[in-house]
Amino acid sequence: MAPAEDGEGPRPPAGDHAAATFGAAAIVHLVGHITPPVMGFLLPTLRAMHAAGYRQALLYASGDWHAEIALQVPPGVVLVQVPDHRSPLRRSAALRAALEEFARHRPVSMLHLHGLLPGLAAVRWLRDDPRRAVDVYLSPHSSRALGRPMLVRAIVGQLLRVGLGTNARHAIVNLVSEASLMSRFSGMPARLVENPVPQVFFDVVRNETPRPLVVSCNLEGQRAAVDRYARIAVLLNSDQLGISFNWVGAADSEAAAELRAAGVGQFEASTDESRARRLATAWIYVAPTEERGFPVRLAEAMAAGLPCVALDTPSHRSLVVDGQTAFLCADLRGLLECIAALIDDAALRRRIGAAARSAVVARLSESVFRERLMQAMCATHPQASDATATPAEASPVLAPIPTTEGHVA
Repeated sequence: MAPAEDGEGPRPPAGDHAAATFGAAAIVHLVGHITPPVMGFLLPTLRAMHAAGYRQALLYASGDWHAEIALQVPPGVVLVQVPDHRSPLRRSAALRAALEEFARHRPVSMLHLHGLLPGLAAVRWLRDDPRRAVDVYLSPHSSRALGRPMLVRAIVGQLLRVGLGTNARHAIVNLVSEASLMSRFSGMPARLVENPVPQVFFDVVRNETPRPLVVSCNLEGQRAAVDRYARIAVLLNSDQLGISFNWVGAADSEAAAELRAAGVGQFEASTDESRARRLATAWIYVAPTEERGFPVRLAEAMAAGLPCVALDTPSHRSLVVDGQTAFLCADLRGLLECIAALIDDAALRRRIGAAARSAVVARLSESVFRERLMQAMCATHPQASDATATPAEASPVLAPIPTTEGHVA
């Protein structure tokens, strides 16, 4: 769905997600730009809180992800699209206006801010009524502000600390490298809750093709990843070596043309199931460039039992134990050498692939995600996650709302 025109107000919820616009308090997820790593955290969060019986609303900047969001969020979650202005200041103002409009009709029990821009929008909303008692959770999702010069980070961090006032505030990060940085940046205690990997990747049975097959994909900075992967394919693509190369995921027209020119097959593989099937037949997965945010596709490949070769970057280093669960390489030459070594050694492929799957299932399974998420979001209200608590004992902020036929009322 195309972004709303400038000046257009928040779009009302529709369909299965129109229910219960009025009534009991809700957890509000406020999201700016939705990216694949954000989706990889947001959707499991909505599902986990829905399964626990909490009322929720998702207020987000409209864009290319609207259709997928509408199809995948649990029924009963109120969806409100917000105009996706190019200007960050106007987008922040639109998010604040949507939050204000929603709060006129329903109490807000908790704010989960996905990104620093929604955080600034919430500051304006809370400042207008400092008496609001709202628990605030902030997930930066590798916001670019965290990588800004120290002075810029200090200013934004101070705005958040002062603007959120006396409201209980916490940070939930999904990268190990962000935990200490976020605490210093915002003054909030940070809890680590990494993106989960769908179960289908753990369940898929490995079945290598007779001919060596190397696969890759990247969610952000895609063109840089295509350029690097195409170069790898050109350097290793010879009749003598007999290696095939596939790109498993989307590619725009220019990127697709570059992949074809390099002899790389491109498969959309837009669903978890189709990606899992493609990964199952490959010999090696390559992550050739830096990734902003949680390395979703690398985690999926590891869960599928693929031996992986990745550029040595902070996001990859947070997931991989070099030489044990995957290989980290400093440059293109290192990537080429590791790929060649794995192609030549079937036992090494099996060992690294098995270790990768074991490590990821213990760390990134959906059950582990749900447990860590509930611990993080209920840390200040332990009664809410206590199955023995009576309604009178349960927290007034996080008490689950009864459901009917699996749908939030």
